[in-house]
Amino acid sequence: MNKISLFILILCSYLIGSAQETLRPLLLNPAQYHSTRQFRDHQHKYLIDYNNIIVPTDTLSLPFSDDFSSNRLRSYKWLENHITDTFSNVFGTCLGPEGIPTISGRFMEDTSWSYTYNTTSHTVDSVALPAIPFTFFGPSTSGCFAQAPQPFTYWPEYYTYTFDTLGNRIDSALVNDSAHPSDTINYAPVIYFAANEPGTLWFDNYAYVNNTYPILPPTIGVATLDGLNEYGLPYDASSQLTYGDADRLTTKPINLSGLSEGDSVYLSFFFEGMGLGEFPDVADSLIVEFRDNAGFWRTVWWHTGYSVKDSVPNQFEQVLVKVPDLAPPYNYFNSNFQFRFRNKASLYGNLDHWHIDYVRFDKNRSSVDTTIQDIAFVYPFPTLLKNFTQLPADQLDRSNDLVDTISLLVHNMDPNAATNPPATNFVKGASELYPFPSIVSTDVLQTFNAEPYSNIAVNPSADYSISNATWPVDSLVLLSKVAMTANDNRPQNDTLIQAQSFSNIMAYDDGSAESAYGLTGTQIHKFAYEFNLNQPDTLVGFQFMYAQVQENVNNLIFNINVWDSLRLFDFSFVDEPILTFDNHRPYYVDSMNGFTTYVLDSPIIIQNKMYLGWSQNDTRSLQVGYDLNSPLGRSHMYVYINGQWRPTTITTAGSPMMRLIFDSDYRGFNTGIKNIGSDNKSLLLYPNPTSGQVFIKNNSKEIQQIDVVNMIGEIVKSFLTPGNSFSISSLDNGVYIVLAHSSNGQVYRHRIIKTAY
Repeated sequence: MNKISLFILILCSYLIGSAQETLRPLLLNPAQYHSTRQFRDHQHKYLIDYNNIIVPTDTLSLPFSDDFSSNRLRSYKWLENHITDTFSNVFGTCLGPEGIPTISGRFMEDTSWSYTYNTTSHTVDSVALPAIPFTFFGPSTSGCFAQAPQPFTYWPEYYTYTFDTLGNRIDSALVNDSAHPSDTINYAPVIYFAANEPGTLWFDNYAYVNNTYPILPPTIGVATLDGLNEYGLPYDASSQLTYGDADRLTTKPINLSGLSEGDSVYLSFFFEGMGLGEFPDVADSLIVEFRDNAGFWRTVWWHTGYSVKDSVPNQFEQVLVKVPDLAPPYNYFNSNFQFRFRNKASLYGNLDHWHIDYVRFDKNRSSVDTTIQDIAFVYPFPTLLKNFTQLPADQLDRSNDLVDTISLLVHNMDPNAATNPPATNFVKGASELYPFPSIVSTDVLQTFNAEPYSNIAVNPSADYSISNATWPVDSLVLLSKVAMTANDNRPQNDTLIQAQSFSNIMAYDDGSAESAYGLTGTQIHKFAYEFNLNQPDTLVGFQFMYAQVQENVNNLIFNINVWDSLRLFDFSFVDEPILTFDNHRPYYVDSMNGFTTYVLDSPIIIQNKMYLGWSQNDTRSLQVGYDLNSPLGRSHMYVYINGQWRPTTITTAGSPMMRLIFDSDYRGFNTGIKNIGSDNKSLLLYPNPTSGQVFIKNNSKEIQQIDVVNMIGEIVKSFLTPGNSFSISSLDNGVYIVLAHSSNGQVYRHRIIKTAY
């Protein structure tokens, strides 16, 4: 008994003093940050805060419906590109209801003067003050910005002064009598008008439309509200205690004129707290508001957070809210009705998540109208690979690496489906886009009975026949597609398309970080991430996604290590890295797609296995992104504890976001952050594959012209002085050559893949 007690005491001391693994919430959203990065540094400072931009928008009609399978929020750069008019010193009765900040000043309708004492002539001199132009909108309190503006001219109120013989002011009197009246004006110093963005349903873009955070959503895609702004950054990172109003998701105006409570207009939606994010606690809340004819937002529903994580429901809940009559003169039934979702949350980071799905708004409904005639996919098409999410083409073992079965979850939202499932047709198939355009898996029409939840099976290992011509290849792109004929009114959620690119990246993660992984404790911290190769290959670099949480540790010094072997539970073994890069610091969200890329001065040959990791003496926690949607990496995680390597103690399935780059022809690019021994100056185009928009990372090169060439040598698109991006969205799916002409006559040649994923 004494020996057992002693053993427990020693074990406890051992654990307390050793490095400990942690999973923590993120401070920001790397995916959202990078998708909006180019739009944050606006040319005009006023665009940082949209409170003084008026957007005369189109009015929507019933029914209103959005399941977030596509992004119908306002795009990020719309207002900056579509400012149509500017008005100075605006006043009117609708400023307050529209939520436009104002300042106060006292002004008069006649010329005002400034007085000074002339010490030479011993007289009082006067100078007329310049007139100030004002703009009046109104006088109605609703829709007044649709009326023609009226110009006015005012002068600031003024004082007369009494001076002594030395010119000192000894008395003053405000000029304010019946002949010179003055009054207080509440006004906005400037208001900008911007054109409406067509094709959108929502007026703002603070929410994050995604398919990585929810657990079992009604259909693919949700809108997430959290503590981050539209750029994926904290609303207020000054303190971990900051709290208040965070995201909003506001509709465009919806025409309800001519209706009343008797028409049974209902809003319905599904919501989920936490999902794969961080749970909202009891101080947090999700709120629904309706906007009346006077412009006032009224709370009609709310839901508070949860006391502990284990009490959060693990499913979406549907809510129905009726639009009621209000006591006159107020009403909801007008041509400019709006509703919005908003949340109260910590403003410090990527915290307090609420996920919203399948918003419907229509008349002639009831409080039990929960039936939705829709059959939809629930999650996106996953990787085709068994052991990785990405793999270099020359590492692909076509007979062993493709996954045997992919189960695509289908949700039939009709509650009667269990007793009377309808027959649903679907087609699945795959093609090779590059390098040899061909059919990989023939389209086959099949049928299944769509019960509440069903699965469509895709069998890449058995069904995909990849061309053997001139194999191996440097790159390979496979396009997989499954499309249902569901006979419902939302075809957007009936099709899944996935472009699997095999180029030079070996990865376990899907590119989305939902959490952060790191080490804490008083001893030396070491982490190693195992990668197994099918054949020897040339390692030219690696990527880290650093995840900033709790504290900014951008001055933390650590070493990046590469090992060719580890010995587990062996105190006698001293691990010797085959590569060590000393004295590095984490670089947060300043490289492509959230990853910091390191390129080696001298590539090395890896035979069959390697470990990528880091070591640090600093007791603060270095954090990397942790992808909760891909479980492939967890079994390859190792941590160094009290002199020996051990498998991870993390039980939450996921993958640290650290990647390898293999390619003997890889030229890399200068991230502008910290490449290891690299001074390469090549051009970079990203993303690749792309659904249309292509961004240019040109390292200060002056690109004068872009030519896009198809595979038979025809120039199908040209762009003069393209700036930092161009679009090939109008082109058919396929492989193209991009020729980028610089000002010094150099031509950069890139292959790019256009696909509709």
